[in-house]
Amino acid sequence: MRALKWIGGAVLILFVLLALFFTFGLNTLRGPIAKAVTNATGRELIIDGNVRPVWSWLHPRLRAERVSFANAEWGKAGHLVNAEAIEATISVLPLFVGRVVLPEVHLQNADVSLEQDIDGRKNWILKQDPEPGKPSRFYIQLLTAQDSVLHWEDAQRDHSFTVGISTDDEGMQFDAVGKYNGMPMKANGRAGQVMALRDEKTPFPIKGDIKIGNTAAKIDGTITGVIGFKGLDIKFEQLSGKSMEELYWIVGLAFPETSPYRLTGRLIRTDGMWRFESIAGKVGESDLAGNLQVDVGDGKQKRRPFMHGDLTAKVLNFADLGPLVGTKQPKESGVLPDMPFEAQRWESVDADVRIRAGTIKRPDQLPLDKLATRIRMRDKVLSLDPLDFGIAGGRLAGTIRLDGNQEPIQGDVRMRVQNLQLAKLFPTVKQAQGSIGDLNGLIELSGRGDSVAKLLGTSNGKIGVYMDEGKISQFLMELIALDLWDAVRVKLRGDKEIDIRCAIADFGVQKGIAQANAFVFDTTVVNVGGSGTINLANEQMDLKLKPQPKDKSIGSLRTPLHIKGTFGQPDVGPDMGKLAAKSAGTILMGVLNPLLAVLPLIEEGKGKDSNCAALIAQATNSTKQAKAPKPQQQAKPQQQAKPQQEATSSGRSAAAGATAPNPPSPPEK
Repeated sequence: MRALKWIGGAVLILFVLLALFFTFGLNTLRGPIAKAVTNATGRELIIDGNVRPVWSWLHPRLRAERVSFANAEWGKAGHLVNAEAIEATISVLPLFVGRVVLPEVHLQNADVSLEQDIDGRKNWILKQDPEPGKPSRFYIQLLTAQDSVLHWEDAQRDHSFTVGISTDDEGMQFDAVGKYNGMPMKANGRAGQVMALRDEKTPFPIKGDIKIGNTAAKIDGTITGVIGFKGLDIKFEQLSGKSMEELYWIVGLAFPETSPYRLTGRLIRTDGMWRFESIAGKVGESDLAGNLQVDVGDGKQKRRPFMHGDLTAKVLNFADLGPLVGTKQPKESGVLPDMPFEAQRWESVDADVRIRAGTIKRPDQLPLDKLATRIRMRDKVLSLDPLDFGIAGGRLAGTIRLDGNQEPIQGDVRMRVQNLQLAKLFPTVKQAQGSIGDLNGLIELSGRGDSVAKLLGTSNGKIGVYMDEGKISQFLMELIALDLWDAVRVKLRGDKEIDIRCAIADFGVQKGIAQANAFVFDTTVVNVGGSGTINLANEQMDLKLKPQPKDKSIGSLRTPLHIKGTFGQPDVGPDMGKLAAKSAGTILMGVLNPLLAVLPLIEEGKGKDSNCAALIAQATNSTKQAKAPKPQQQAKPQQQAKPQQEATSSGRSAAAGATAPNPPSPPEK
């Protein structure tokens, strides 16, 4: 806006001299005035028309016709201003202290070209501009225009647009077209009749439509202090776009990638603070409401803007969260999000925003029901702390931290699995709907990469879940055990729920490879053991499940099940060429690695009274006996194996009535 003073400022000396000497024949002064301005500014001033006074009650008013003022030597346009006529009123008293105050400047059929080159040079900066911090000698209060055009070129920001301006009885009409930050831009609307350039108290009304790239807004409000943008109170009747991420190129603040959105609200700026109040609308299929505030400071101290706020959603479509975790659309192969994070933008803003969602719209296979998190950005470190999901009747709670200062990004995940209900965990499996049991566990992973997929593909840590007791469909377990005879018998007489003694899945993760330390699902009719790996880098699985029925059914194939393939297309099938070798009483005997995640959780729970703790203790003791060096000591466990197996065949686990010692602590690495 400093440039606007030069619209009249190029001829200010003209108006000063005219105010003193217009009684002596003003046209005779055109040559001397043009020469004086040219010498003072280094830019040529040409006045080809008449110079004459215009009647005014308060101040002398002068009119100069066919006025042209040259552009900077490096500028693209042939002039800074070229007008059919310029009228201005002059305040006399400030002239005595060396200042020129123009209460009003009116442009008629003017063409104004404002430019800034790649080095930051501005074509409206002239030789007589004041030193930094000193007030300008020229002061324009009000500006009006009739059938005028403003051209704006900014090579640094890739701005290039033209604004048509015209004033009528209803106000100032504007129409703009061009590009903004390289994106197509167009705008139109109405504003006040006169633009108060220096008035920082009187609101200037503006109403219109603007579209930049894919972002469109319909606005209605006021601007206070056009120069310096001191105040703003704008109602967004509509703010829409394909993604909020594009706002980064418009306002310079980092917003997340989102689904298409349509919002309403009120934007207020006062004293270095931007507030977006009463936000309401849709992001994808999710509703959104709340408030955001951005503290941009007073400009005296160089620091990042700070955004904080509180947003809520009554209904959140989980698909709309996809872009937030690094994916715009499903991949043809693979499940984990692989869209790179834009960490270089994180330094544009610090943030502290709370988000809460009630109902979550999601696929049936994903049993989420609510979300609460606090998103914080500080010095390019993004954290979700706390992050709390409602899932399968329980909670998934913890923290996620991404350090954008590291190259590649360092990511850490610490989450607790709390009281997930077995039936709700598998909502699409009919036979699981009568299941009872709470699943608990722990996820601790650290990795490096610029996407979710790469972070997990390089991660180290542990993953573990366990269930201490519960119930499950007998028919389902007979199918898993491939016990065809008993499965048919259960189906004919009716399914029933059987006891789950213990379920454990414990994985150690190294360089993106999750290796099973222990996998066991112990029920009163069948034990399922497991081993293998899950590759988080290429999303490949290689797991083997070993079902062990506890009876001697002739229909049981006692055959391992293989789970291979990818996360998106798993391949499950029996290994018909190999029979299970281990008995039900030794499901965990081969587990020599420590239970990295599960054992501490069991110890802080029921302790030695836990079914899982008893099973682990039994397996540990059996392993020690199996490794005893003396042959005569090895014979006794083999002789005792038969009654132990007979006990399990009666429908009870061998460890069901055992009094187990406290489970051993994991050995130190």
